[in-house]
Amino acid sequence: MKIRQARLAECQSVNRLMEMLIDEIYVHEPAKVRETLKANFTAEALQELCQEEQALLFVVEEKSEIIAFLFGWFFHNVFTIYWIYTLKKYRGQGIVKRLLSYVEEELIKKGCYKIEMYVYAEHNRFLNFCSKFGFQKGVLLRKNMFGIKIRHLYKYVGNYQQAQKEKRIKIMGEAGQGVKLLSFTLASILAQLGHEVSLNLEYDSAVRSGKISADLIYSDEKIENPIIDEADILIKFTRTREWFPARSLVIDESIGEPGPMTCEIQSKKGTYYGFHNVAITKFGHKMFINMIALGRILRHIGINIMIINIKDLLPPKSLEKNLAAIKYGFNYRDAV
Repeated sequence: MKIRQARLAECQSVNRLMEMLIDEIYVHEPAKVRETLKANFTAEALQELCQEEQALLFVVEEKSEIIAFLFGWFFHNVFTIYWIYTLKKYRGQGIVKRLLSYVEEELIKKGCYKIEMYVYAEHNRFLNFCSKFGFQKGVLLRKNMFGIKIRHLYKYVGNYQQAQKEKRIKIMGEAGQGVKLLSFTLASILAQLGHEVSLNLEYDSAVRSGKISADLIYSDEKIENPIIDEADILIKFTRTREWFPARSLVIDESIGEPGPMTCEIQSKKGTYYGFHNVAITKFGHKMFINMIALGRILRHIGINIMIINIKDLLPPKSLEKNLAAIKYGFNYRDAV
């Protein structure tokens, strides 16, 4: 029996196990729930996810057969487990325990200080197993996108005390670009997931077309300083040359290649996603840029939009289009 990181070509094999998992765990939920989950984790979708640097897929192999897998998202030294599964005929042999132990060791080498997952709250057997493996219960999400209860589980690993736990997101734009709605919605989502959250908005004196910026910080612990000097993520909507030091992802509505649906280019400063053309051609107005950006940011930091009920956090005006824009930015797939 061998535990290792999966190869991209193995996504098809893993997907078959993933579909078994969805059918087994959500057997008592409406068929639409299972169909939607499967639509978002097809072999093609999984392969696409695994090409992003944050995605990690591990498998357990027995006689050239993949018998178990674990898929998750590693952002800012926190690993969020999306799925973990073992074929029924191999259960009772401690395979999941060995898989989790292996993954934990590998993650600690990468600087991981926390492993978490959002679990179907009615799956008591798995909840009990996780508690024996050192996971603690976090917040209970009473209603996700499908109206299902979800339980947050977490476990601190590695050098937790010395870890940098604050994640800093800087949002820059102008009045009318939806910076306030984006920042408040993102802050609400993070707070709902049990994080300590700080949001500081700064406005220009101009009423129209004035600059607006938001400093959003979230952490496992109390936030001492609400002002950002260097961001982990920069979301930049304004067309000015003004810049801000950031480490990784940059979203800028003014940047994009000629094709109307093309929105990704590479730069030494990070990965750019230009959403101006997409917002107009797909949603009819540039006002939806902020919600496309929100979906992309949630995906980047490892928050699966299916575990929360975003509808409850959005204003009634243009609700369905805002929701559709978030799904588009996240690469969410509705069941056909």
